Formats: sequence, C-alpha cells, structure tokens
Amino acid sequence: MIVDHRESDEYLELARLDKIPLGLGIGCPLDEYLRFKKGSFNIILGHPNVGKTYWLMFYLLCLAKTHNKKCLVYSAENTINSIKRNLIELYTGKTINNLSEADLEEAKIFVEAHFDFWTLKRVWTVDEFMKQVQAMKGYDILMIDPLNSFSRPRGMNMHEAEYENANKIKIWGMNTGITTYVVMHTNTESQRRTHKDGEFEGLRTTPIGADAEGGGKWSSRRDDSIIVHRYTQSQFDWMNTRVTIEKIKETETGGKPSFLTNPITFKRLNSTQFECGGINPLEAQPLKENFINLVPNENF
Repeated sequence: MIVDHRESDEYLELARLDKIPLGLGIGCPLDEYLRFKKGSFNIILGHPNVGKTYWLMFYLLCLAKTHNKKCLVYSAENTINSIKRNLIELYTGKTINNLSEADLEEAKIFVEAHFDFWTLKRVWTVDEFMKQVQAMKGYDILMIDPLNSFSRPRGMNMHEAEYENANKIKIWGMNTGITTYVVMHTNTESQRRTHKDGEFEGLRTTPIGADAEGGGKWSSRRDDSIIVHRYTQSQFDWMNTRVTIEKIKETETGGKPSFLTNPITFKRLNSTQFECGGINPLEAQPLKENFINLVPNENF
C-alpha cells in the first residue's frame, strides 16, 4: 500500500519546531535512558534467576500507577499467585504477612484493575497467541515471559521460526498500538563467562544482546533492548539490580543507550521496594521538573 505523503506532515512540523513528544517516564533517573512508547517492541534479557521478571513487574507497576496503563501478563515460568503477590508487596512496600486486611484489599483492587493474567491451555505458536490477544480490548501493554514457551510452526527450523516470530511481534505492535515486553533467556555460552579479576571475580558477567537465545537476529527487530543483571552470589552486591539500556531505536522520543560500565542501579530495600537514585517511583511522585524532559503526552 502506498502511503499518503500527508500522513507525515504533522510529524515533520513537530520536528521543525523541536516539539516531538517524549515517551513516558516513571519519575526516576531511568527516564533519561528508557521511555514507554506506544506500540514498541521491547526485549528484556538476563541470565536465569537474576530477577528480570521481578524487576519488569516493578517497572510495569510504575507505569500503571503513574500513567494508568493496563497490562496483560502471560508467564509460563512463574505462577500467577507469585506474580500477583509480588505486585501487591511492591505496591504496598510491605511483605504480605505485614498487611492488614484493609491494606490487602486496597492493593488487590489496584492490581486487579491494572493487570490481567493469561494462562495457555495448550502450547500455541506466536501467531495463534497474537490473534487471541488482538481480539481482546483495553490493554496498553503485553508482557510475554519467556518467548521460548511457544511452539515452532510446522515446517520451520528454529532459526526461521525465531525470525518469523520477531517480525510478527514487531508488526503486531505497530498495528495494534500495544507495547510489548518480551523476556528472553541468555545462551549457555554467555552463562559460563565470568569476571577474571576485580570485585566480582568468579561471578557471571553482564550479558549483551547477542547473548540472547537465537543470537543477534533479535537486535534488528526490537525497538528497545533492556538488559537486567544481578550478582546474586555477591555478599555485598546481591541487592542491586543493574539495568543496562543497550538499544533505543528512536531517541528523539526520549531515551538513549546507557554505558555498559555504568548501568542504572535499582537497590532492593526491605525485600519489597526498589530505589533508583534515592527514589522509589512507587511512592509519592516527585515533581517532574526535577528530571530530564519528562513530558507526558496522550500519544503515549
């Protein structure tokens, strides 16, 4: 289909005036590097058991509380009960056994209004899954955890299937306007790499995008790439989740790659809270003028 040239006029005029609207932030230093953008395809990559799903749920909860976003969660590796409990504890900042009945009920109301959970009765292909999701209405975000829980279409080898899946997720998001976050595992080779010296000697190094299962084919299709790492066996650093923004496709709408040697650090507090730059975004929202270019826009 030939695109009407007039469809670009509004964008070009906004660019001329330097008024391109920015994606949405959550009110902490991460906003300089990562923004929520409508219809984007995002990869969350990390080694097993570093807490990448937990951190992602925290981030999505921040978007729900700050911008009233609604999320559909498909998780094949974590139970719905455990995810829901994590959301409630993050929302309240307390472990569930320290909540009153009234506090629990208030948290349940918020979580259930902003998160729905979906389990598959059988193993589907990505294409079958996306058709089902597209028939549903009212979601801003789709979370898939992990991608390798889907089956491979008949007649395709693994490489062909993964490339096809990447294309389908990318195009699906562009057509529906639903922002997708896909959790991916690292390959075995990257999980063997360790620091040879220094403070983290013997511990696994931070992965890079090419370490994803399936290799570098995902780099060309994803919009934004988020790497989550934690030194789980470090006596002094286990509580710090290190987030590296490896790729931001459109920096003019906000965000940029961060330095691998200087990740954005989220410190775990009291097992139920994250703090970034001294701020817990789930607490009372700070003044937006304290941060770089926080420009909310209805397009996002």
